Amino acid sequence: MIVCVCKSVSERQIKACIDAGATSMEDLQIDLGVALCCGKCGPYVQEMVSGASPCCGRLCGGCCQSAQGTAPSEVVVAPALALAA
Repeated sequence: MIVCVCKSVSERQIKACIDAGATSMEDLQIDLGVALCCGKCGPYVQEMVSGASPCCGRLCGGCCQSAQGTAPSEVVVAPALALAA
């Protein structure tokens, strides 16, 4: 799948670059030129670098691994705080 349309960079190319040692968004910008033109691919590329699950676009800790037999992690929602007027 093409991630960066401006530079015609695929998800496979980004993963290969990460596997080869890229550890930051800056590394991928230097090596592949991603997120340097319009920037729309930036959030997705950043999540790929930080280890987020690309299937849901956030660090969910379970949805992608559930297909591999791993139980999803429990989600804890903090209650909203009410502000006194």
